[in-house]
Amino acid sequence: MMTTITRRTALAAALAMPGIARAQAWPDRPLRLVVGFAPGGTADLVARLAAAEMGRALRQNVVVENRPGASGNIATQALVQAPADGLTIGFAGLQLVTNPGLIPQLGYDPARDLVMVGQLTALPVVVMASARSGITNIEEAVARARGPGVTIGTAGVGTSSHLGAELLFRAIGGKFEAVQYRGGAPAFQALMAGDTEMMFDLVASYQAPAVAEGRVRMLGVMQQDRTQGLPEVRSFGEAGLPPAAMMRSWQGICVKAGTPPAILAALHAATLAAVRLPEFQARLKALAIEPVESPSPTVFEALYREELTRWTTLIREAGITVQ
Repeated sequence: MMTTITRRTALAAALAMPGIARAQAWPDRPLRLVVGFAPGGTADLVARLAAAEMGRALRQNVVVENRPGASGNIATQALVQAPADGLTIGFAGLQLVTNPGLIPQLGYDPARDLVMVGQLTALPVVVMASARSGITNIEEAVARARGPGVTIGTAGVGTSSHLGAELLFRAIGGKFEAVQYRGGAPAFQALMAGDTEMMFDLVASYQAPAVAEGRVRMLGVMQQDRTQGLPEVRSFGEAGLPPAAMMRSWQGICVKAGTPPAILAALHAATLAAVRLPEFQARLKALAIEPVESPSPTVFEALYREELTRWTTLIREAGITVQ
Protein backbone atom coordinates (compact mmCIF):
# COMPACT_ATOMS: atom_id res chain seq x y z
CA MET A 1 0.00 0.00 0.00
CA MET A 2 2.80 2.44 0.84
CA THR A 3 4.49 1.82 -2.51
CA THR A 4 1.28 2.60 -4.41
CA ILE A 5 0.68 5.77 -2.44
CA THR A 6 4.27 6.91 -2.87
CA ARG A 7 4.14 6.44 -6.63
CA ARG A 8 0.76 8.14 -6.93
CA THR A 9 1.88 11.07 -4.79
CA ALA A 10 5.12 11.54 -6.73
CA LEU A 11 3.43 11.52 -10.12
CA ALA A 12 0.11 13.25 -9.53
CA ALA A 13 1.29 16.83 -9.96
CA ALA A 14 3.42 16.22 -13.04
CA LEU A 15 0.99 13.99 -14.90
CA ALA A 16 -1.85 16.45 -14.33
CA MET A 17 0.06 19.37 -15.81
CA PRO A 18 -1.27 21.02 -18.97
CA GLY A 19 0.75 19.96 -21.99
CA ILE A 20 0.92 16.24 -21.18
CA ALA A 21 -1.65 14.78 -23.50
CA ARG A 22 -1.50 11.04 -23.14
CA ALA A 23 -3.31 10.61 -26.45
CA GLN A 24 -0.39 12.22 -28.25
CA ALA A 25 3.00 10.71 -29.18
CA TRP A 26 4.39 10.75 -25.65
CA PRO A 27 4.17 8.39 -23.83
CA ASP A 28 1.96 6.23 -26.07
CA ARG A 29 5.00 4.33 -27.38
CA PRO A 30 7.74 2.66 -25.33
CA LEU A 31 10.44 4.96 -24.04
CA ARG A 32 14.05 4.15 -24.92
CA LEU A 33 16.68 4.45 -22.16
CA VAL A 34 20.07 4.60 -23.88
CA VAL A 35 22.95 3.22 -21.75
CA GLY A 36 26.54 3.70 -22.80
CA PHE A 37 27.88 0.50 -21.28
CA ALA A 38 27.58 -3.22 -21.95
CA PRO A 39 24.98 -5.45 -20.26
CA GLY A 40 25.92 -6.93 -16.91
CA GLY A 41 27.86 -4.05 -15.39
CA THR A 42 26.85 -1.74 -12.57
CA ALA A 43 25.55 0.98 -14.90
CA ASP A 44 23.43 -1.52 -16.81
CA LEU A 45 22.02 -3.02 -13.60
CA VAL A 46 21.03 0.36 -12.15
CA ALA A 47 19.58 1.45 -15.48
CA ARG A 48 17.40 -1.66 -15.71
CA LEU A 49 16.17 -1.25 -12.13
CA ALA A 50 15.33 2.39 -12.83
CA ALA A 51 13.69 1.60 -16.18
CA ALA A 52 11.39 -0.97 -14.61
CA GLU A 53 10.23 1.33 -11.82
CA MET A 54 9.95 4.42 -14.03
CA GLY A 55 7.91 2.40 -16.50
CA ARG A 56 5.48 1.39 -13.77
CA ALA A 57 5.20 4.99 -12.60
CA LEU A 58 4.60 6.31 -16.11
CA ARG A 59 2.33 3.37 -16.98
CA GLN A 60 4.45 2.81 -20.07
CA ASN A 61 7.35 0.52 -20.98
CA VAL A 62 10.87 1.90 -20.66
CA VAL A 63 13.22 -0.26 -22.75
CA VAL A 64 16.96 -0.29 -22.03
CA GLU A 65 19.12 -0.03 -25.14
CA ASN A 66 22.84 -0.70 -24.56
CA ARG A 67 25.10 1.34 -26.85
CA PRO A 68 28.61 0.71 -25.46
CA GLY A 69 31.76 2.26 -26.85
CA ALA A 70 33.91 5.39 -26.63
CA SER A 71 33.51 5.54 -22.84
CA GLY A 72 29.77 5.99 -23.17
CA ASN A 73 29.97 8.66 -25.86
CA ILE A 74 28.24 6.57 -28.54
CA ALA A 75 25.14 6.44 -26.37
CA THR A 76 25.25 10.17 -25.70
CA GLN A 77 25.48 10.88 -29.42
CA ALA A 78 22.45 8.65 -30.00
CA LEU A 79 20.52 10.66 -27.42
CA VAL A 80 21.34 14.07 -28.88
CA GLN A 81 20.58 12.85 -32.42
CA ALA A 82 17.08 11.71 -31.41
CA PRO A 83 14.06 14.05 -31.33
CA ALA A 84 13.59 16.04 -28.13
CA ASP A 85 10.23 14.42 -27.43
CA GLY A 86 10.93 12.40 -24.26
CA LEU A 87 10.74 9.08 -26.09
CA THR A 88 14.54 8.74 -25.93
CA ILE A 89 16.15 9.33 -22.55
CA GLY A 90 19.76 8.86 -21.48
CA PHE A 91 21.50 7.21 -18.56
CA ALA A 92 23.68 9.96 -17.11
CA GLY A 93 26.91 9.31 -15.26
CA LEU A 94 30.39 10.62 -14.65
CA GLN A 95 31.26 9.98 -18.31
CA LEU A 96 29.12 12.98 -19.27
CA VAL A 97 31.49 15.32 -17.42
CA THR A 98 34.81 13.59 -18.17
CA ASN A 99 34.38 12.79 -21.87
CA PRO A 100 34.25 16.49 -22.89
CA GLY A 101 37.82 16.88 -21.60
CA LEU A 102 39.05 13.58 -23.01
CA ILE A 103 37.44 13.25 -26.46
CA PRO A 104 38.34 15.98 -29.00
CA GLN A 105 35.33 15.34 -31.26
CA LEU A 106 32.36 14.69 -28.97
CA GLY A 107 29.71 15.14 -31.61
CA TYR A 108 27.67 17.43 -29.37
CA ASP A 109 27.95 20.41 -27.03
CA PRO A 110 27.69 19.16 -23.41
CA ALA A 111 26.55 22.53 -22.09
CA ARG A 112 23.96 23.09 -24.83
CA ASP A 113 22.58 19.73 -25.94
CA LEU A 114 21.82 17.92 -22.66
CA VAL A 115 19.39 18.59 -19.80
CA MET A 116 19.42 16.63 -16.55
CA VAL A 117 16.17 15.10 -15.30
CA GLY A 118 16.86 13.47 -11.94
CA GLN A 119 19.64 11.84 -10.01
CA LEU A 120 19.27 8.19 -8.99
CA THR A 121 22.45 7.20 -7.16
CA ALA A 122 25.75 8.21 -5.64
CA LEU A 123 28.65 5.79 -5.89
CA PRO A 124 31.37 6.13 -3.24
CA VAL A 125 34.97 5.84 -4.37
CA VAL A 126 37.31 3.86 -2.13
CA VAL A 127 41.11 4.09 -1.95
CA MET A 128 42.85 0.75 -1.45
CA ALA A 129 46.43 -0.39 -0.92
CA SER A 130 48.10 -3.70 -1.56
CA ALA A 131 49.18 -5.43 1.64
CA ARG A 132 52.63 -5.77 0.06
CA SER A 133 52.94 -1.99 -0.18
CA GLY A 134 53.24 -1.61 3.59
CA ILE A 135 50.71 1.26 3.48
CA THR A 136 48.20 0.80 6.29
CA ASN A 137 46.24 4.09 6.31
CA ILE A 138 45.58 7.16 4.21
CA GLU A 139 48.11 9.25 6.13
CA GLU A 140 50.87 6.82 5.17
CA ALA A 141 49.69 6.90 1.57
CA VAL A 142 49.89 10.70 1.54
CA ALA A 143 53.38 10.61 3.08
CA ARG A 144 54.54 8.05 0.51
CA ALA A 145 53.15 10.15 -2.33
CA ARG A 146 54.88 13.26 -1.01
CA GLY A 147 58.14 11.33 -0.77
CA PRO A 148 59.19 8.75 -3.34
CA GLY A 149 55.73 8.53 -4.91
CA VAL A 150 53.40 5.56 -5.39
CA THR A 151 52.26 3.29 -8.21
CA ILE A 152 48.54 3.34 -8.98
CA GLY A 153 46.72 0.69 -10.99
CA THR A 154 43.86 2.09 -13.07
CA ALA A 155 41.15 0.75 -15.34
CA GLY A 156 42.43 2.95 -18.16
CA VAL A 157 43.25 6.54 -19.04
CA GLY A 158 40.50 8.93 -18.03
CA THR A 159 38.52 6.41 -15.98
CA SER A 160 37.35 7.28 -12.47
CA SER A 161 40.16 5.11 -11.07
CA HIS A 162 42.69 7.28 -12.92
CA LEU A 163 41.02 10.63 -12.26
CA GLY A 164 40.57 9.83 -8.56
CA ALA A 165 44.32 9.49 -8.22
CA GLU A 166 44.90 12.74 -10.10
CA LEU A 167 42.41 14.49 -7.86
CA LEU A 168 43.90 13.32 -4.55
CA PHE A 169 47.57 13.72 -5.34
CA ARG A 170 47.19 17.08 -7.03
CA ALA A 171 45.24 18.29 -3.97
CA ILE A 172 47.89 17.15 -1.45
CA GLY A 173 50.98 17.75 -3.56
CA GLY A 174 51.96 14.11 -4.08
CA LYS A 175 53.17 12.23 -7.12
CA PHE A 176 52.29 8.87 -8.59
CA GLU A 177 52.93 6.60 -11.54
CA ALA A 178 49.77 5.37 -13.23
CA VAL A 179 49.85 1.80 -14.51
CA GLN A 180 47.04 1.39 -17.02
CA TYR A 181 45.14 -1.90 -17.33
CA ARG A 182 42.36 -2.97 -19.67
CA GLY A 183 39.59 -2.61 -17.12
CA GLY A 184 38.98 -2.65 -13.40
CA ALA A 185 39.25 -6.43 -12.93
CA PRO A 186 42.87 -6.77 -14.12
CA ALA A 187 43.81 -3.61 -12.21
CA PHE A 188 42.40 -5.13 -9.02
CA GLN A 189 44.20 -8.42 -9.71
CA ALA A 190 47.46 -6.48 -9.99
CA LEU A 191 46.74 -4.74 -6.69
CA MET A 192 46.12 -8.05 -4.91
CA ALA A 193 49.36 -9.46 -6.35
CA GLY A 194 51.33 -6.43 -5.19
CA ASP A 195 52.25 -5.37 -8.72
CA THR A 196 50.87 -1.92 -7.89
CA GLU A 197 50.71 -0.20 -4.51
CA MET A 198 47.32 1.53 -4.64
CA MET A 199 44.04 1.66 -6.50
CA PHE A 200 41.02 3.95 -6.60
CA ASP A 201 37.73 2.22 -7.37
CA LEU A 202 33.99 2.36 -6.83
CA VAL A 203 32.91 0.38 -3.77
CA ALA A 204 32.13 -3.15 -5.00
CA SER A 205 31.29 -6.53 -3.52
CA TYR A 206 34.31 -8.25 -5.11
CA GLN A 207 36.67 -6.22 -2.91
CA ALA A 208 35.53 -7.79 0.37
CA PRO A 209 37.14 -11.25 -0.05
CA ALA A 210 40.54 -9.72 -0.81
CA VAL A 211 40.23 -7.50 2.27
CA ALA A 212 39.20 -10.47 4.44
CA GLU A 213 42.20 -12.44 3.19
CA GLY A 214 44.51 -9.57 4.08
CA ARG A 215 45.68 -9.01 0.51
CA VAL A 216 44.14 -5.53 0.22
CA ARG A 217 43.62 -2.76 2.77
CA MET A 218 40.83 -0.19 2.60
CA LEU A 219 42.37 3.22 3.33
CA GLY A 220 39.41 5.58 2.96
CA VAL A 221 36.36 6.69 1.01
CA MET A 222 36.75 9.89 -0.97
CA GLN A 223 33.96 11.87 0.70
CA GLN A 224 33.19 13.88 3.80
CA ASP A 225 31.36 11.16 5.73
CA ARG A 226 31.53 7.39 5.88
CA THR A 227 29.43 5.35 3.50
CA GLN A 228 26.86 2.75 4.51
CA GLY A 229 28.50 0.29 2.15
CA LEU A 230 31.78 0.39 4.10
CA PRO A 231 30.86 1.66 7.57
CA GLU A 232 34.17 0.53 9.07
CA VAL A 233 36.31 2.54 6.60
CA ARG A 234 37.28 6.11 7.43
CA SER A 235 36.21 8.97 5.22
CA PHE A 236 38.49 11.59 3.75
CA GLY A 237 36.69 14.10 5.92
CA GLU A 238 37.70 12.21 9.06
CA ALA A 239 41.28 12.07 7.82
CA GLY A 240 41.33 15.86 7.44
CA LEU A 241 41.79 15.83 3.68
CA PRO A 242 40.53 18.90 1.78
CA PRO A 243 37.26 18.98 -0.18
CA ALA A 244 39.31 19.34 -3.37
CA ALA A 245 40.50 15.75 -2.84
CA MET A 246 36.99 14.28 -2.59
CA MET A 247 34.79 12.74 -5.26
CA ARG A 248 31.71 10.59 -5.71
CA SER A 249 30.48 9.12 -8.92
CA TRP A 250 26.77 9.45 -9.69
CA GLN A 251 24.05 8.22 -12.01
CA GLY A 252 20.75 9.60 -13.19
CA ILE A 253 18.50 10.34 -16.13
CA CYS A 254 18.98 13.02 -18.78
CA VAL A 255 17.23 14.12 -21.97
CA LYS A 256 18.02 16.12 -25.06
CA ALA A 257 17.74 19.87 -24.64
CA GLY A 258 14.45 21.19 -25.92
CA THR A 259 12.33 18.46 -24.35
CA PRO A 260 9.01 20.09 -23.35
CA PRO A 261 8.90 21.18 -19.69
CA ALA A 262 5.79 19.12 -18.90
CA ILE A 263 7.48 15.95 -20.16
CA LEU A 264 10.63 16.81 -18.21
CA ALA A 265 8.50 17.20 -15.07
CA ALA A 266 6.80 13.85 -15.58
CA LEU A 267 10.10 12.07 -16.14
CA HIS A 268 11.52 13.70 -13.00
CA ALA A 269 8.50 12.54 -11.01
CA ALA A 270 9.11 9.02 -12.31
CA THR A 271 12.72 9.11 -11.06
CA LEU A 272 11.44 10.15 -7.64
CA ALA A 273 8.95 7.30 -7.65
CA ALA A 274 11.73 4.85 -8.45
CA VAL A 275 14.25 6.13 -5.89
CA ARG A 276 11.68 6.22 -3.09
CA LEU A 277 10.67 2.58 -3.47
CA PRO A 278 12.04 0.43 -0.62
CA GLU A 279 12.72 -2.39 -3.10
CA PHE A 280 14.82 -0.11 -5.30
CA GLN A 281 16.75 1.20 -2.31
CA ALA A 282 17.40 -2.31 -0.99
CA ARG A 283 18.78 -3.51 -4.34
CA LEU A 284 21.14 -0.54 -4.53
CA LYS A 285 22.34 -0.81 -0.95
CA ALA A 286 23.17 -4.47 -1.50
CA LEU A 287 25.63 -3.20 -4.11
CA ALA A 288 27.01 -0.50 -1.76
CA ILE A 289 25.35 2.15 -3.95
CA GLU A 290 23.55 5.05 -2.27
CA PRO A 291 20.09 6.00 -3.62
CA VAL A 292 19.76 9.74 -4.16
CA GLU A 293 16.76 11.79 -5.22
CA SER A 294 16.87 15.23 -6.81
CA PRO A 295 14.26 17.66 -5.49
CA SER A 296 14.00 19.06 -9.02
CA PRO A 297 15.67 18.80 -12.42
CA THR A 298 17.32 22.13 -11.64
CA VAL A 299 19.19 20.63 -8.69
CA PHE A 300 20.56 17.79 -10.79
CA GLU A 301 21.42 20.22 -13.57
CA ALA A 302 23.43 22.31 -11.11
CA LEU A 303 25.40 19.23 -10.04
CA TYR A 304 26.07 18.36 -13.67
CA ARG A 305 27.32 21.85 -14.51
CA GLU A 306 29.55 21.96 -11.43
CA GLU A 307 31.01 18.53 -12.20
CA LEU A 308 31.51 19.42 -15.87
CA THR A 309 33.62 22.43 -14.92
CA ARG A 310 35.54 20.50 -12.27
CA TRP A 311 36.55 17.54 -14.38
CA THR A 312 37.24 19.32 -17.66
CA THR A 313 39.51 21.71 -15.72
CA LEU A 314 41.35 18.85 -13.98
CA ILE A 315 41.81 16.92 -17.23
CA ARG A 316 43.13 19.99 -19.02
CA GLU A 317 45.50 20.98 -16.22
CA ALA A 318 46.81 17.42 -15.86
CA GLY A 319 47.31 17.12 -19.61
CA ILE A 320 45.34 13.84 -19.81
CA THR A 321 44.57 12.65 -23.32
CA VAL A 322 43.00 9.48 -24.70
CA GLN A 323 44.81 7.92 -27.63
